[in-house]
Amino acid sequence: MLGDWLGEKVNLPEQGDAAVSSSIQDNGLDQTEDFTKAVESLGRILRSLGRHAFEMDERSEEEIEKDFERWAMHVLVGSSIRDEHSESEGEPIQRDWGELTKFVNRHRQQEKQYIERNLQDVRNVLWEFTNSVGRAVVEDQESDQQVSNYLEQLRVATEAGTFNEVKQALLSVVQGMNMVVDERKRRQQLRIQRLGEKLRSVEQELGSVRKEMALDPLTKLYNRGALDLQLERTASISFFSESAACILMVDIDHFKHINDTYGHPAGDAVIQQLSDRLVSTFPRKGDFVARYGGEEFCVLLSGANVKVCQRLGERLVETVRKEVFQYQEISIPATVSVGVAELIHGETVPTWLERADRALYRAKDSGRDQVCLALELVDTA
Repeated sequence: MLGDWLGEKVNLPEQGDAAVSSSIQDNGLDQTEDFTKAVESLGRILRSLGRHAFEMDERSEEEIEKDFERWAMHVLVGSSIRDEHSESEGEPIQRDWGELTKFVNRHRQQEKQYIERNLQDVRNVLWEFTNSVGRAVVEDQESDQQVSNYLEQLRVATEAGTFNEVKQALLSVVQGMNMVVDERKRRQQLRIQRLGEKLRSVEQELGSVRKEMALDPLTKLYNRGALDLQLERTASISFFSESAACILMVDIDHFKHINDTYGHPAGDAVIQQLSDRLVSTFPRKGDFVARYGGEEFCVLLSGANVKVCQRLGERLVETVRKEVFQYQEISIPATVSVGVAELIHGETVPTWLERADRALYRAKDSGRDQVCLALELVDTA
C-alpha cells in the first residue's frame, strides 16, 4: 500500500487531487471511500515511521518525528509542509505526492547510510583485532626464531669452544633473549593500548544504541524488553537478600473513548504527559518506570513494601484526577487505575506480574480511578 501511494509501483500524477482522483477512478477504485481509506492508512504509516525513528548524526528523534508528523498532516488534511498550517478554508486540497516520495526515499537513504557507517565501524574494530592477533603470532614466531638462534649459538660454543668462548656465548644469549622479551612486551602493550582505544569508542556507540533500544519511542520510558530483564534481576536480588519489592500496574481509564473523541494524536499526548507524571511520582534512582504496552504502564519499586506502594499509587491516582491533560487548546480529563503486588518470597516473575495485573482489573471492575492490592497466591488459584 505504501509503495503504491508513494508512486513506486503506480505512476500517480503530481498535479493535485483532481488528477489523483482521475487516476484512481481509471484503476476501478471508488473515488471517495477507497481513496479516503488509502490516505488515512498512509497518514498512519507516516506517523508510525516518525514515532519509531532513531537519532542519526545531527538529527534528533524529535526532529525526525516532527518532519513525519508534518507530512502526515499534509496527506490527511492538505496542510502546508512549510508553515505547518492548513490551507485557507474553501481552497481545494493540493497534496504534493512527488515531494512526499522524495522525502521518504531521502530519509530511508539516510537511515541506510547511518547504519552502514556504524556497522563499518564495528567491522573495522573486528578487522583490527584479527589483524593484531595475526601480527602478534607472526612477531612471536620471529621472536621464537631469534631465541632458537641464540640457543643454537650457545650449543655450538658449548660443544667445541673454550671456557671463555662458552662464557661469552652465554652472556650474549642472555642479553639477546632479554632484548627479545622486552620487545615482545612493548609490542603487546602497544597492541592492547590501540585495541582499548578502539573498543572504548565502539562501546560508547553501542551503549547509546542499547539505550535507545531499551527505550519506548513515544514516552522515552523503558520498554517491555527492558522491564522483563529488570523484573528478573529484582526477583533474584529479593530472593537472596529477602528485601521487599513491588509492582504497580497503571492503566489509563476509558482510553479508547479519549482516542475516539479527541483523536489519536491527543491520545499520544495523554500517554506522554502521564509518563512525565509517573517519573515525577517515582523519582528515586532505583525506581524503574516502563511502558508495558498501549496505555498501560508498570512501575517496579525495590525496597518498598505493599503499604508504601499503596500510598504512592493513591498519590498518583489523585494527581492524575486533579490535573487535566492538554493537547493543543483542548483540556482532556482522565483517570487511572492501579494494581499493586508485592513479591512473595520464592514467587516467579510471571506469577508476580499476573497478580499485579489481576489487581489492576479488579480496580477497573470496581469503578476505576482507584488502587487495588493483589491477592495472595492461594487466593488467585
